[in-house]
Amino acid sequence: MVFSCEVPSNVREPVFIADYLCARFTYHDKARWVGVIREGRVFINAAVCTEDDCVTAGDTISYDPGEWEEPYADLSYSVIYEDEWILGVNKPGNLLVHRAGKSFRNNLVYQLRNVHSPLYPHCHPVHRLDRETSGVVLFAKDSRQGAVFGKIFSEQKAHKTYKAVVSGKFDFGTPYTIEQPVGADKESGINFRFRVDESGKSAVTVIERAQVYENGFTLLTIRPVTGRTHQIRVHLAHLGFPIIGDRLYGLSASEYLSKTRDEITGGLPCRQALHCKSLSFVHPYTGERCEIKAELPPDIKERLN
Repeated sequence: MVFSCEVPSNVREPVFIADYLCARFTYHDKARWVGVIREGRVFINAAVCTEDDCVTAGDTISYDPGEWEEPYADLSYSVIYEDEWILGVNKPGNLLVHRAGKSFRNNLVYQLRNVHSPLYPHCHPVHRLDRETSGVVLFAKDSRQGAVFGKIFSEQKAHKTYKAVVSGKFDFGTPYTIEQPVGADKESGINFRFRVDESGKSAVTVIERAQVYENGFTLLTIRPVTGRTHQIRVHLAHLGFPIIGDRLYGLSASEYLSKTRDEITGGLPCRQALHCKSLSFVHPYTGERCEIKAELPPDIKERLN
């Protein structure tokens, strides 16, 4: 199967093909992309290219990845809201929103554009959830609407509510506000790990409700005021209540780097118990408040029994 993409309009000056590919598609580094180009598996405007070729806005790049086995993904997503401009999708745990690594097909964007019935060939995610986080994801039906609805998020006018399961009795009292800056954890040796850091970006999370269960777990209702990467996960771990199943923030950096997922979970399916329960905003076209809800999935409910 050959994958194609168009070079966006913001690429105004010619860029060497290998430089462009490694910057946009980070699942290969530059050396690997050069190797793929030399194997004749990259095309510019339907012609086999060389590493000396350049691309600019409007060019179509095609890539033949050859034979590969995609990582498993849970494709049991559902469209739970639709109007003329947007889609609301209930994403299961263990499903990427965007393509990453070898997950060329097993991601939400590809499924909606190429597999779903009906197809949404021009849809764009307005925001994203981590692979293991389930719940509401908003898609615009085209790039123009992506800009319109993206502005709602950039201006922090979209209100999200999450559910998370943590171990132990959350005894801080609710509502409880966590106001701690979040920045990259550069000392951990792990890419995309964050921590509470005074030099980071301001981040505010409100724990609105804590429901304690007999099995010793607590179900939290959470409203992030800001939208920093991994914000909820970092803030809860900082309080001493990492989310159940969250390997990245429930373990020390050394444990995370030294153990495989199977060693940590005993080979059992396990993902972080975090779910985006609802998303609401004032609809820019109707002027009415739009609220999209996704029920708590069975795998999280099971943690509470």
